[in-house]
Amino acid sequence: MPTIHHLTTAEAIATAAAHFATLPRIGIDLEFDDMRHRYGRHLALIQIFDGQEAYVIDPLPLPDMAAGLEPLFAVLRDPAVAKVFHSCKSDILLLDEVFNVHCRNIVDTSVQFTLLAAEDNNISLGRLIQAELGFEVDKGEQKSNWLKRPLTDAQMEYAANDVLYLFELTDRLSLRLAELGRSEWAAQENLALEAVRYGRDDPRPWSRNAAKYKISPQEMPAFRELYMLRDTVARQLDRPPYHVLSNDRLAELARQPIETPNQLRTANGLHPELKRSPYAEQLLAIGTTDLAPEAPLAPEQRKFPFRRRLNGAAASRAEARETLLNALKLHLAADHGATMANMVLSNRLIAEIIEQGAVAALRPWQQELLRESAARHGEDFSLIAEPFG
Repeated sequence: MPTIHHLTTAEAIATAAAHFATLPRIGIDLEFDDMRHRYGRHLALIQIFDGQEAYVIDPLPLPDMAAGLEPLFAVLRDPAVAKVFHSCKSDILLLDEVFNVHCRNIVDTSVQFTLLAAEDNNISLGRLIQAELGFEVDKGEQKSNWLKRPLTDAQMEYAANDVLYLFELTDRLSLRLAELGRSEWAAQENLALEAVRYGRDDPRPWSRNAAKYKISPQEMPAFRELYMLRDTVARQLDRPPYHVLSNDRLAELARQPIETPNQLRTANGLHPELKRSPYAEQLLAIGTTDLAPEAPLAPEQRKFPFRRRLNGAAASRAEARETLLNALKLHLAADHGATMANMVLSNRLIAEIIEQGAVAALRPWQQELLRESAARHGEDFSLIAEPFG
């Protein structure tokens, strides 16, 4: 095991960042808590590998986390230093959400592996290390409470292992992509990661859970109010919402609301805070008040699929586009395999192409493959190239 530097002060972080800024690349990973032990998303560690040694950067002791980490953030913004991650979207979303930091010059080993079009497209770092390097790393600390201090030796080793092998992995995968003529594909996908941003304006944050539990329109007002009450209590307690009220219990209460103080006293599965004022009164009001129905979303906030907004001749034209795209997906599968076909024309991408056109919805490498398959099988790519209408 290489040397692991445990950095806990702004001065030590600044010194390490000055070193990282001189390098052509660093390996990087983040550990954070996402509604597991506290409310919200909280950065817990940043791990860096410089090619020789590992650095485990602990931001929790910093008096001002953002200010103390700014020298490192400057390196993350610097396009002259490549940042090698594995499956980086959660990490870069956290950096954007919490610190408004946008990482440049990203190399993602998960992206590289995906573009090889192996059968297993969504591979974990541990399994990739085993497949490419031939040994296993201990993943026993995967579900650790990374906000708890002091860190154990096992946590430190786990954190370091997440970055120690990234250079060797990316170098191997880069060679294999080059042999297949897909290096430019990886460059396009990695560049697109720089534009990933955290979505801050969800007008109905309860809607995904409501869909999962098949909440009816009649049950939706109670579900909505219970969801928002749970969030308020969780935020006040600094606990994950499921500690206040599980998702299963939330759905049950939307269908059978609590209507009397006695029902509230004997109700199971509620955090004690929900049985105290003022939240007890709010919970009872949800069960005994005629609640406002869901207000229609503004047109720009609606997430209905494009096809569902059409009728008549326009709907027929959209259906013809979809039929052609499904035919092209079959051709891609015949030419390049089912995995690659789904990378170029997943259900999500088909829906986007129907509305936006292939030129806007697809990366250049995806367009190239699609054009080639269309030409080989006598299909007209131009029919789906431009935006609808």
